[in-house]
Amino acid sequence: MHPSEAKSKLRLDIRDRIDRMSDNARHAEGRTLSRVLLEEIPKGSTVCAFFPLKTEVDIRLLLEKLLERGDTLYLPVYENKRLVYKRTTNLTTLTPGEFTIPEPPKDAEKLENQSVDIILVPGRAFDTTGNRLGRGAGGYDRWLEKYKAAHPSTQFWGVCLECQLVPEVPVEAHDVKMDEVITARGVTSC
Repeated sequence: MHPSEAKSKLRLDIRDRIDRMSDNARHAEGRTLSRVLLEEIPKGSTVCAFFPLKTEVDIRLLLEKLLERGDTLYLPVYENKRLVYKRTTNLTTLTPGEFTIPEPPKDAEKLENQSVDIILVPGRAFDTTGNRLGRGAGGYDRWLEKYKAAHPSTQFWGVCLECQLVPEVPVEAHDVKMDEVITARGVTSC
């Protein structure tokens, strides 16, 4: 089976797994994962994260706590179908963006070529060797590849629900590996 076909099949399987979870179970797992991440991320870090979609692990508690303790936080924004990151200092100022995902305001500071410590990356699935399956549009992969080339010391952490961790993710040449995959059960170094 061609990797793109295998990816499509895995995306459907993961969607089914997530759909079978109750909202309460997803939120509970997200809160636990947020606490795990908060312990792993050194205080004073600069972090690129994401505002979770309903089908992604809910890390809103983590986002709040990072801001409360004074870490620098950037969230993704889609400008002209391209992924960029902008700084946020308050989650209440986020507004629905191009894909209705809450984003920092248009005038927020843009992450240009600054180095960040950690990038938290969502995905449809991850495996324990750091392979990531995205949603299929390639937006994250293009941005991650470019950023990793410019900042090789930045840590790329895949974060997901337990049901999104699979034995093997099919990969293609453009896919970017994670340094760690983190679930509510803990950290897997890749």
